[in-house]
Amino acid sequence: MDFKSFIKERRTKLGYSQNKFSKLIGITQSYFNSIERGEVKNPPSEEVLEKIAKGLELDTRETENLKYLAAIERTPDIIMEELSRMRSEVKNLKENAGSNTSLTDTFLNLSNIPIYERVSAGTGALNDGEITDYLSIPGIKNPGETFGVNVWGDSMEPTIKDGSIIICRKDVEIRNGEIGAFLVDDEAYVKRLKITESYIALMSDNPNYPPIFIGPGEKLVAVGKVIKVLSDI
Repeated sequence: MDFKSFIKERRTKLGYSQNKFSKLIGITQSYFNSIERGEVKNPPSEEVLEKIAKGLELDTRETENLKYLAAIERTPDIIMEELSRMRSEVKNLKENAGSNTSLTDTFLNLSNIPIYERVSAGTGALNDGEITDYLSIPGIKNPGETFGVNVWGDSMEPTIKDGSIIICRKDVEIRNGEIGAFLVDDEAYVKRLKITESYIALMSDNPNYPPIFIGPGEKLVAVGKVIKVLSDI
C-alpha cells in the first residue's frame, strides 16, 4: 500500500470526511486533499506527518510505517531505480548461492537521511527545525551520522552543480584537499579545505571565486565531510 492510499483507507475507516479530518489536525483542507491525492508539491514535513498520525489514531509502529511510506513517496526516481536494480541483484545472488542474510541486509539497507536547507550556526552543527526533506539512499552506513544539504550557487562547479544535494558525514576528519561543510564565525560554506604552512583557506572549485582565508581569531568549524553529491534529481 502506498502513502496516500494508507491515509485515505484509515481516514475512511474512522468515518472522517476530508474537510472534517483536516480541521481535526489543524491544516487546510486544500493542503490535506493534495496530500491524499499525491499532488502536493512539497512533501509533508515531520510535523505534519505527526499531526496526520495522531488524527488517524496510529500507534507507534503504524506511525513509523506512515513515515516510511512518506519517505518512499518523496524519494527521487533515480534512487528508486537503483534500489530496484540492487534488489534484483540480491534476488539473483540468493537464487544462485542460497539465502545470505548478511548480504541481503547490506544491499537492502535504506537510510532515512535528513536534508537541510542550509548549514547554519547554533551548536556548530545544523539549525534545529530546518529539515526540509528526507532521502532514502541504499548502502549508506551509520545513517545517524549523515545529513544532506541543498547547495545553491556555482562556486563549486563543476564538482557540485547549482541545485545539487550533498550528503555529509559528521565527526569525520576533513583532510587537506577534501570538500566539506564549514562554519566560519557562523557563516556557512561548502568548500574545499586547503592547508599550507602559511595559511588555512576554503577554496571554490570555480576559479571565478576567490579563496576564503581563515584569519587570526576566526573560528573555523567543520560540520561534515562531503561523501556523496546528488545532481539532477
